[in-house]
Amino acid sequence: MNWENLLESNKLIFFDGANGTEYQRRGLPPGAAPESLVLTDPNLVKQVHREYLLAGSQVVTTNTFGGNRKRLAASGLETQIQEINRRAVELAREAGASIVAGSMGPLGTFIEPYGDVSTAEASAIFREQAELLKQAGVDLVVIETMMSLDEALIALQAVRETGVRAVGVTLTFDPTPEGPRTAFGEAPALAARRLLEAGAMFVGSNCGKGFDVMRAIASDMIQGADPTHLLLQPNAGIPSLLAGELRYSETPEQYGAFVREMAQLGIRLFGGCCGTTPEHIARGVDTLHL
Repeated sequence: MNWENLLESNKLIFFDGANGTEYQRRGLPPGAAPESLVLTDPNLVKQVHREYLLAGSQVVTTNTFGGNRKRLAASGLETQIQEINRRAVELAREAGASIVAGSMGPLGTFIEPYGDVSTAEASAIFREQAELLKQAGVDLVVIETMMSLDEALIALQAVRETGVRAVGVTLTFDPTPEGPRTAFGEAPALAARRLLEAGAMFVGSNCGKGFDVMRAIASDMIQGADPTHLLLQPNAGIPSLLAGELRYSETPEQYGAFVREMAQLGIRLFGGCCGTTPEHIARGVDTLHL
């Protein structure tokens, strides 16, 4: 089944939960770029993808969250941008994924008027990575962990300019006295509405501070979007450092309860972010007998 047919079905759809913390849990040194693993340890990347597929994920996201030129430059990898993005897609396919989502994260710096990166430069950086992912054969693109609606809109437009139409956007929100907000004060409902109007196929939230905060985000976001167009990828709680290792407090059982509750609201797209293991995804799938 391809992405379009899957999206049009009435099934719940599970993305994976692979991210930097999952690779760190498996030995990636703190501060190292997870994207480097597609070149230095491709078997590990494939192993992670396979475990999420076996857990029930229908969509695998590529290990390219920081695969734009700006972020790769911080690790001295910018000259390998083409190989990293291409190889990441290949590894997802080699792991057995039939539907591959190209992951694109933020630039990791501020865009004008808050920083030195111009809108035109930001757009060019996003467009370059999107084009590389498109050439490598992704089925869709997911723009993730956006803390600014403006940056999310710039990225969305840049991806669409490459000809990719299957693109979704997820933002990160923090709890405030007024409700969940981005770092720039934008509410979930407003962000969802603006992104869908700009051409996003689906919108949502990822990362954050756990399942309860994501529940509040979803409740607000539904006010600006059809719930069937929402993707929720929460962290497994707030981590603590135990014996030199980050431990996340929220369990696979709690994730299963979260998925069941959100599905009752009409939400169909789920995944995970920091701390969500293959066991979390499996429990979400098992809870709903998919």
